[in-house]
Amino acid sequence: MEALPDVAFDFPPSEALASDAEFWQLYDSAFPANEREPREVIQESVQRGVGVIVRARQNGHTVGLATGHLLREPPVVFVVYLAVVPELRSHRLGSTLFEKLWTEAAASYAARGDSAAGMVWEVDIPERARSAQEVEKSRRRIGFFTRLGGHLLPDTYFQPPVDGVTSVPMHLMYRPAPDDRSPGRTASSALVHAMYFEKYHQANGIPKEVLNELLHKSGR
Repeated sequence: MEALPDVAFDFPPSEALASDAEFWQLYDSAFPANEREPREVIQESVQRGVGVIVRARQNGHTVGLATGHLLREPPVVFVVYLAVVPELRSHRLGSTLFEKLWTEAAASYAARGDSAAGMVWEVDIPERARSAQEVEKSRRRIGFFTRLGGHLLPDTYFQPPVDGVTSVPMHLMYRPAPDDRSPGRTASSALVHAMYFEKYHQANGIPKEVLNELLHKSGR
């Protein structure tokens, strides 16, 4: 794997995000429409202090992004989006963005007198892919996160309908903080509850009854 090129990282405020067309072009191209939340949700989360953004720039151009949501109960970083432009995907840029998001989020928790317990994120289920190419892509993504210390949680999970229409069956992956450990089933249910109601309800505006139905559907 080639070394990371000359890339600068920053943590842009909401106003800087609004004017960064390359950030949103990458966002739109990297994720399917039914998994993309409205841009306003990302910007307002930053304004409210519950969202964390890491942006990678090379020669003044945005080439990578990572977004996270700071859950409170439990204090876990929900990694919402991670993307790198295709031409730089073999330069450790994704892993660097991931680690910088963790460092920035952990610092935010510490500033509030709390300690981050770990990171959680959603990944596509390879077996649900519609082509062999998409199956391999999903497996590579899981392998990428596994190398970063993450592992799949065993329980059934549904991503709420961020497009207002479609809930998506997905896997959850988790990486504990260095001095912590993976959640058991009870703690895992609390984690999903926080993702649903602190993030998807409060930030995305998804109705509680929709989220409660998904919890029931997943056996929680």
